[in-house]
Amino acid sequence: MNRRVVTLGLVSTVAAWPSCSHAQSPPRYPPQRLTWKETPKIVILSAQDDSRVPAVREAIDFWNDELSQLGSAFRLGTTSHSLRMISTDDLRAYIATPSVATRSLLNSIREANGDVIIALSDGDGFNPFTSSLPAVRKVLVAIPSFPKNLRMLPVVARFVVSHELGHVIGLGHNDDAASLMCGDGVPCRPRFKDGVFPITTAEKAKLLEMYPPHWQPVPSRRWKEDPPAATAG
Repeated sequence: MNRRVVTLGLVSTVAAWPSCSHAQSPPRYPPQRLTWKETPKIVILSAQDDSRVPAVREAIDFWNDELSQLGSAFRLGTTSHSLRMISTDDLRAYIATPSVATRSLLNSIREANGDVIIALSDGDGFNPFTSSLPAVRKVLVAIPSFPKNLRMLPVVARFVVSHELGHVIGLGHNDDAASLMCGDGVPCRPRFKDGVFPITTAEKAKLLEMYPPHWQPVPSRRWKEDPPAATAG
């Protein structure tokens, strides 16, 4: 069995995990996607020895490579790592009531020196999600602890974080079962070759519309409009 066949099998396993292909359960808000007007800085919050950190950096590199190949001038910015953790209880409480963030969650995010906060939780019981927090003008990406049978597979974290970063830069779900941004109840079976996750032609066009070759960062605003505090899986 060659390496590609093995890789495709792993992705099928990942896609079968509900949190990779379904949105969160809170009420859906009217869609309002992010369009960054500055280069967002990223902060990873996790334990020092969290094995998912390299996969997060790989996911960031993946999107910056995609944007470069498209000819877009936009990039995800510098990445730092903080040992500050957001409790799983705070994340679950926010999922249950996305319009009300706990004070400790807001404080943790506010004190993180970045625009996109990627919280690698040490707990489970929730699906990965991305949510804008206008109160602190930051975006939260929350990743739960993975099931034991998937925990040691680097492709799992890379796929999940790449999907969530797609939401961060402004993409929603699509109904293409073979693509990275598949979701909303579609039986997703994304495939990739040599570590590259496929995005659709329509998504590439959308990214160039939002972030054209002449895009330049404007420090005064992080996004075009203040989005609602909605979650997306």
